[in-house]
Amino acid sequence: MVQKRARLGAFVAMGVIAASIPLIGLVSLLLRSRLDPHIENYPLHFVVFGIVGAVAFGLGYAAGEAANRRADARVLLLSLAFMATGGFLWLHALGTPSILFSEEHAGFQVAIPVGLLVGGVFAAGSAFVDVRPGLAAVLVRRRRLLRMVVLVLMGVWLVWTVTDLPPVGGSDSEAATSRFLIVIAALGTLMYAVSAWRYWSIFRQSRTLLPATVVACFVLLSEAMIGVAVTGERKWHASWWEWHGLIVTAYLIVGLAARLEWRDERFRRLYLPTTRERHQEISVLFADLVGFTGFAERSSPTAVAAVLDGYWGIAAPLITRRFGGELEKFVGDGLMATFNNSGDQPDHARRAACAALTLGVARLADQNPGWPRMRIGVNSGSVIVHEVGGDGHVAYPVLGDTVNTGARLEGLAPVGGVLIGPETYAQLPPGAVVEKWAGLRMKGKNDLVNAYVLHSLPC
Repeated sequence: MVQKRARLGAFVAMGVIAASIPLIGLVSLLLRSRLDPHIENYPLHFVVFGIVGAVAFGLGYAAGEAANRRADARVLLLSLAFMATGGFLWLHALGTPSILFSEEHAGFQVAIPVGLLVGGVFAAGSAFVDVRPGLAAVLVRRRRLLRMVVLVLMGVWLVWTVTDLPPVGGSDSEAATSRFLIVIAALGTLMYAVSAWRYWSIFRQSRTLLPATVVACFVLLSEAMIGVAVTGERKWHASWWEWHGLIVTAYLIVGLAARLEWRDERFRRLYLPTTRERHQEISVLFADLVGFTGFAERSSPTAVAAVLDGYWGIAAPLITRRFGGELEKFVGDGLMATFNNSGDQPDHARRAACAALTLGVARLADQNPGWPRMRIGVNSGSVIVHEVGGDGHVAYPVLGDTVNTGARLEGLAPVGGVLIGPETYAQLPPGAVVEKWAGLRMKGKNDLVNAYVLHSLPC
């Protein structure tokens, strides 16, 4: 234990020293004018910050895709922080004098601090989102809106800049911009420093590389905001380039750390505990081809492949694109799909039932005599979503009696028909036409179960 604490103390000391070096360098540059030469290179500025902005935005987009796939609010907010900073970095590069614009616009000059401030709001949110567990689900449901907010802010700032509106335009823009920068820098420094402190506690729980680099990233961005405040009008000097360089370094280390993670789950080290294990109300759909084993026995492998390709080629886009479900897996001649995994489909029972009916009327067997027919079971209820596996393969299967009952319903469904559980039926809208099957006995269950053959439903 003593040795472990000693190692941690040494690690912290090294981190403090490393974090102090940029600020020491910045102070040295400001105190000694001969160390702070004027370095005005427009093409270099345009290329470097255009590329870094695109990388940061791309990193944010990749993290956002992981957040969408796993419904994780922490990674979602972190992705928005990266996208905001990257987008405004790109705007800053876009406004480089003598490249695309013949004259300087103050809005482009201060675009990086503005983007850092917007990103700081999302960064702080990602650091503290676990304090209010109920908030995470709300944010995930609003993920498209939040991403749109970032894009709209970028567009608004671009228009604001080129039209030279106050406070970054007009005759007295220089003084106003200076005051504006100081306020932004103070707020941004505070937000990134607090976020770094919070992510440090996250790192201590897992002791892995990615959370550590997020801490380092936020520390560097906090120091960059200090640089914004103290360099003032020293544009194109070494001190000005330094705080730009801190931003570049911040995103490079996170990008490299993400690159070193297992490619299919690069941001898994940052997932919330509620992402790794959570209770969720869902609807589950099981489909199976009746008599497929016998068909496969008397048919060529090419014919068997044609059957599976025919059915699953229709099922996959229908479930995922048309009805918004998640295709969990194909198992030979069967499939399993879920609805409302992210908690953003209150009508999940209707979606699952409509997908089942639509699959059921895909009469491929009528068009291909001798092909097996499909039967489908749908059930709704509470499950637990639990992370299993590790680097190399990670899955988040849904577990519980709801899933087992759905599989049993599929086994009892009529050939070519859809059998739904009572919870699914209770959540269907008016107009559903069903036939009640009472007192079904299911393998592994002591109690008899009521179910309903679904004939039609307004979809």
